[in-house]
Amino acid sequence: MSDVPLGEEELRAFVESTGGLIGGGLGTVGSGEVAPASALPKPPSAPSNPRTKTGSRYEGTGANRVRYDVYSDDTEEGPFKDPTTDEPEKRSPADRPEQPVVTPPSAEQIAARAAEEARQAFLAQSRIDAFSRLRTLLNRFGLGELEGAVNSIITSGAVDLQDSNAIIFAIRDQPAYQRRFAANAARTNPNRKGGPLPELDPATYIGLEESYRQLMRSNGLPTDFYDKQEDFQRLIEGDVSPSELQERIEQGYRRVSDADPEVKRQMRELYKVDDGALVAYFLDPKKAAPLLTRQARAAQISARGREQAGLQLTAASAEDLAARGITPEQAQEAFARRGQLEGLYQPLTGEEALTEQEALGAAFGYDVQAQQRLERRRRQRLAEFEAGGGFARTTGATSGTVETGIGTAQ
Repeated sequence: MSDVPLGEEELRAFVESTGGLIGGGLGTVGSGEVAPASALPKPPSAPSNPRTKTGSRYEGTGANRVRYDVYSDDTEEGPFKDPTTDEPEKRSPADRPEQPVVTPPSAEQIAARAAEEARQAFLAQSRIDAFSRLRTLLNRFGLGELEGAVNSIITSGAVDLQDSNAIIFAIRDQPAYQRRFAANAARTNPNRKGGPLPELDPATYIGLEESYRQLMRSNGLPTDFYDKQEDFQRLIEGDVSPSELQERIEQGYRRVSDADPEVKRQMRELYKVDDGALVAYFLDPKKAAPLLTRQARAAQISARGREQAGLQLTAASAEDLAARGITPEQAQEAFARRGQLEGLYQPLTGEEALTEQEALGAAFGYDVQAQQRLERRRRQRLAEFEAGGGFARTTGATSGTVETGIGTAQ
């Protein structure tokens, strides 16, 4: 380049050809002086924190997946199509997941896992078997509506399936259970007369019902006394055993129901019980079985007294004879003798009357003093008769037949 100073036009053309790298204004250059270095523009410097890619994030799946690149200045670029692929070599290194190190299980671990799987399978089958058995029992017990509750208990594993008592305990507070075994509430009541009784488990409770039903059916009781569960509730509340029920039926109800009409009439007369109420009367657990047996026998004894001697006994007198062990057959014989001596039992003027108990005691031989009084009366009347006293009169039945007041004399 020539050292000859450039003219103004030439200098302007040179500056323009350099793209403005040299300048600072042409006003001071018109004199032919070159601009100082400090007036020249400086090249741009690099940023102090360069922007770099720090990672990527993805949206979508499969062929629709896209990628957003994340940079150090918290900005993103994208989306870029980045479909997933099952071929790891086609993914970028940054996108390839870290592969965990897999350690194969030991023989002990395999055996333990197999044992646990077998145990779980056994428990599952046990639950199915247990529920099947319990469903059958629930239906038999009349507790089909508890099927859902029992299934929940079994499924939850809250009780031991092999322990039936635990299962029963788990459902015993259900209203359906309480209704089905209602007699247990009365049995366990602390205020129960005679003291509380133990609660009966379902098997024992239902076993009693079955025994009651068979006894009533075999003894010919009306069907409506044993066709419902409620029919047995009072018997279970009263702790009536099957043997006691048999006694009530045989020694009480059957003695009256199978007897002659006079015995039934005496039940109405003495105890105000007609034919239709006989079963309920003798099965009432509030009445003790021995008392019912004695009352049935008292009705039989009173019937014989009515037939043989024309007497109507009171309930107390008839039961007293039954309590003394007098059988209906013995009563028939005693009342027949009493009927033959009826005139002796009736007091005449000046004679002391016998009470009903004394008269019965004399007739059945257990009141010695009453027997002695009758014997003295008989002798006195006989002596007066033999002396021609006023105790004899002709009956008119047959010639020579005389009623003496001590029996019939020929």
